[in-house]
Amino acid sequence: MRAVTSTASSAEPPAPSPGWLNRTTVGVSLASLFSDISHEMATAVLPAFLLSLGAGPAALGIIEGSADGLSALAKLWGGVAADRVRRRKPLASIGYFITGIGTAAIGVCTSAAQVLLCRVVAWVGRGSRGPARDVLMAEGSPKEVHGRAFGLERSADATGAVLGPLLAMFLLSQGVAPRHLLMVSVVPGILAFLAIALLVVEGPHVPRRARFTLFGELEGTGRPFRRYLSGILIFGCGDFSRTLLILYATEHMTGSLLSLQGAAAAVALYVLHNAVSALAAFPVGALADRIGHRLVITGGYLFAAATTMSFALAPPSPAWLVLLFVCSGVYIAAEEVAEKAYAASLLPKDRRGTGMGLLAATNGLGDMVSSALVGTLWALSPDASWGFGVAAALQAAGAARIAMAPSAPGEGV
Repeated sequence: MRAVTSTASSAEPPAPSPGWLNRTTVGVSLASLFSDISHEMATAVLPAFLLSLGAGPAALGIIEGSADGLSALAKLWGGVAADRVRRRKPLASIGYFITGIGTAAIGVCTSAAQVLLCRVVAWVGRGSRGPARDVLMAEGSPKEVHGRAFGLERSADATGAVLGPLLAMFLLSQGVAPRHLLMVSVVPGILAFLAIALLVVEGPHVPRRARFTLFGELEGTGRPFRRYLSGILIFGCGDFSRTLLILYATEHMTGSLLSLQGAAAAVALYVLHNAVSALAAFPVGALADRIGHRLVITGGYLFAAATTMSFALAPPSPAWLVLLFVCSGVYIAAEEVAEKAYAASLLPKDRRGTGMGLLAATNGLGDMVSSALVGTLWALSPDASWGFGVAAALQAAGAARIAMAPSAPGEGV
């Protein structure tokens, strides 16, 4: 009997790997959903709010660029910390809390300088939480389904980016003042904090105690990842903030599109953009798992360049704006999902936190340059076409850099 039992036992298949849909992936996805509802409520009305304070496209570009730049430093710090602390969950949850409070505080601002301060505080919290959250997500699912896991998170994030502006439109239609609307955004911000704190399960982790040097951290991530970052940076220098598209639509949609006026019409286009991104994120992640993450990134970057150039050249009619906002939503989904999944496949396990921080910081640095560049060129020229044209060229150059890099041995899909 014992021999039979032993034989039967040895014939049993090995235990399956944990699935990608679990408490951690759901918790991180819910946090992204609620956080985006919070800060996208603010983003939807921020251009019009700044205009009411007497600030134009240059101020908006500087505010967004400065916030993204300091957020980039926070992302780098957050990545280094994620590899060096025993528990990553507090880094992620506290970052969500700071983002929610900083975003809501914009509602008490009376000048563009105060808006800048609050936006910076919110984006520093957003930056510091990102690498820890991404590592929790990467280690909460098997490598072969990272595209699906990150696709779920990006889909939830983009869904929040739909619900936030819709909620803003509803509250504005009910007579809620923009200032009060900004303050209300604190509620979903706190829910995001609770989603991480209560749902995410953190696996065992041995902190890496080596002394931090930027060169040493870059060296440790490996040459393929460093080549990848160079392409991300080039593309990022043309990947400006969506708030500039909202401002562009605000200036051209008065009296058009379903009888909505000015800012309301621009918010409706932004909702469309985010809805498309939400719908595309998971299919894009599944596609990336099948055909390769790098191929999806390169295609997404080229599509981004074509879309941005169309903003520069196409007439700003309602029909064209609808089409271009849809295209923008598609390429945002492609870049945000595939970038992280590909990075996870390139990075050594003990460098994932730092690598995700470097990826996020590189994106943030690019955002800082691109938003300030496009906003300034817009303010100095008769229209936005010069800024969008330069951005499109940089996006295409980033795609070329990633496409021409040789494949790394064992880099995975």
